[in-house]
Amino acid sequence: MSKWTTRAAKVTGYSVAVVALLIAGAVTWYRASLPSYDGAVAVGGISAPLQIYRDKHAIPHVIARSYTDALFGLGYAEAQDRLWQMMFLRRVMQGRLAESIGPQGVQTDEFIRTLGLYHLAEQSVRHLRPDTRRSLEAYAAGINAYLKHRKGPLPIEFALLNVSPEPWRPADSIATFKYMQLSLSENMYEEIERARLAGHISRRQIEELYPPYPGDADNPLPGYISLFAKAKTAGFEVPETTASNNWVVSGSRSVTGAPLLANDPHLPLTIPSIWYLAHISYPGQDVVGAALPGVPGIMLGQNRRTAWGATNAGPDTQDIYIEKLSPGDPGSYLTPTGTARFQSHSETIKVRFGSPRIITIRSTRHGPVLPSSWPRTNGLLPAGYVLALAWTALVPDDTTIQANMDISAVKDSDETASAVRDFISPMQNLVHADADGHIGLMLASRVPIRDEQNDSLGLVPEEGWESRYDWRGYIPVDQLPSMVDPATGQIATANNKTVPENYPYTLTREWADPFRFSRISELLSATPKHSIESFKAIQLDIHDRYAEELVPLLLKAAPWPTPKARSAASMLSHWDFNMDANRPEPLIYEAWQRALVRRLISDELGSSFRAHWTHNAVFTLRILRNTEGEGRWCDDIRTVAVETCATEIRLALVDALTELGNDYGSDMARWRWGRAHHAIFAHQPFDQIPLLKDIFDREVETSGGAFTIRRGDFRYSDERPYAATHGSGYRAIYDLAHPDNSIFVITTGESGNVFSHYYTDMIALWAGGEYVRIPTDRGEINKASKYLLTLYPGSESDP
Repeated sequence: MSKWTTRAAKVTGYSVAVVALLIAGAVTWYRASLPSYDGAVAVGGISAPLQIYRDKHAIPHVIARSYTDALFGLGYAEAQDRLWQMMFLRRVMQGRLAESIGPQGVQTDEFIRTLGLYHLAEQSVRHLRPDTRRSLEAYAAGINAYLKHRKGPLPIEFALLNVSPEPWRPADSIATFKYMQLSLSENMYEEIERARLAGHISRRQIEELYPPYPGDADNPLPGYISLFAKAKTAGFEVPETTASNNWVVSGSRSVTGAPLLANDPHLPLTIPSIWYLAHISYPGQDVVGAALPGVPGIMLGQNRRTAWGATNAGPDTQDIYIEKLSPGDPGSYLTPTGTARFQSHSETIKVRFGSPRIITIRSTRHGPVLPSSWPRTNGLLPAGYVLALAWTALVPDDTTIQANMDISAVKDSDETASAVRDFISPMQNLVHADADGHIGLMLASRVPIRDEQNDSLGLVPEEGWESRYDWRGYIPVDQLPSMVDPATGQIATANNKTVPENYPYTLTREWADPFRFSRISELLSATPKHSIESFKAIQLDIHDRYAEELVPLLLKAAPWPTPKARSAASMLSHWDFNMDANRPEPLIYEAWQRALVRRLISDELGSSFRAHWTHNAVFTLRILRNTEGEGRWCDDIRTVAVETCATEIRLALVDALTELGNDYGSDMARWRWGRAHHAIFAHQPFDQIPLLKDIFDREVETSGGAFTIRRGDFRYSDERPYAATHGSGYRAIYDLAHPDNSIFVITTGESGNVFSHYYTDMIALWAGGEYVRIPTDRGEINKASKYLLTLYPGSESDP
């Protein structure tokens, strides 16, 4: 979940009563909420019997006689395992969180309702092909069949939050996917935060704090950003959206003679996992990989002839517009040709433990007006202005879910290219391969074209009354970046810049740092012919390319002020830059960097410092290299003296060693990165409730860091500053020569029920760098099967 959801889910006031309920014997009763994976059930909505086999990890194999029946079975299986996750996320996307958790949910509900995401999902259903609508209906029918035939109590979250499950509809699946769209789009947060910083630092300092991609030109900001100069309130951290890996090699570069493809998407670490492993089989096809509970089909995976994997491309598909109210008429706003009336309507938010809230939702020609209650925009503008959001996903004809379903059934690369034409948002780097030996990369979605006179560059809010800031249509689908069968026999992406230098359009000016991509490319090039084992080694690689660049710059600050500092510097001078959980060097390095970032920017940013107290790799490197005079950030403006970067580096090391000594003892040789770097799997919403989080959350030591391929990102400003909260929720390696040799793993387990063995049974596998196979061969499925549930056709009235 993103930060705006977790903050909204801070449920208080009844925590003690809830814990008392658990202690009083609810555990025994709620174990009856575990679903039955065995037996036979008569259900309405399928044309023939289907089987759901499950292996020792409860991974379902849905064997059906038609595609729609297979989706019915998948919906049934996901409802067995992830019912709370699906129902809770639907409530979030309907703007009904406050109904469950009380007044703390109102701000999130108002924000979601303002965007109108659920209404758009309902409209999108009408823009899908008839066969896609039938597929959505079949999947929804499977979920509803489980709701009808299930026995025993519901998962305990329903009782604790006084929620009853409601029937699933096709629009609910689209809304669930729209949550993913929202989670993977960060442009608006970046624009708002740049504007807020105008009340703390100069325009040039903002440009430096958000540097361009290495090798790209600087991004000058427009003069009108001074409009925000009075915004003195504290900033808000920008949600992490750009972190995933995928790569593929052709048959000429693999030991099997057929392509190999790897993918590990990085998202917030949650329990249950965002992803759900599954295999669906129907005549002529087997599809296996990661499903997104609530959305029909396999989102990332392989079928009998193709495989595909995705990373977030991070295009600039959102713009915040400053709308100026018409003088004397607050119901109108200025446009390039005069004035226009706000479109508006009211909605009522029901509030548990409180009175209903009536909100007014307004829209302009650009999009919805962001609510004044939203903390990110509160106090940002002077009186007489509001902010509106333009976003490519805010359209009624969003057919992205159709594209996702089509991709899983394609037979070759040409069909893959055809399927992604329906992709609207979010843009993905889709790496693909087929059994004929072809490999490729496609970027697909709607990306706006901006006017050459648009001096905002899509980086800060734009003046809505000036026509030069209006979008000029979208980049033609046929001109979006793509690549097929490169001579090198390899393709990789890691949220890096993926367009050639002569590309005529601008996708974004905010690509992710290139460190993971360069490491993947290096390892791919180093091996002439790859195997599943060599791909595993890459996927689990913990070498930090950023540390490789930063540490030598830090060590130049010698001489060191204390014997302990000299010892620490000596240790890092011999470090191999591997973020190994069992070594002290990564912990010293990260604590040093954390202390240095505080010394570099806390004086300038003031109350906005904590929002930016995290990794900013390119910015830090430019300061220490004094690329364009950025070394002045080293001076502490709160003192009379002029501090140098060497001075601040030395003092930061002392700060870091003091911190670590207090937390881990005086013997540096006994410090371990793993003690601090736990992956934390957060439950929604109970991660925000003391005591309950100890029951529902899980955590485990792990190697890796923010810039390693095996990634576990963290924020220095958090209470536990080195604990990973963002990383690879799913890892997979696909073998096109022998698909049943492909390997998979998710973070936690298939079940979302805290009383289930399958709530956590994959954590040790994931942390240990292990995988499972999900065979499609019937004989292997039967041999590995631990459970078998048969669904057979019956009337809707069958018990």
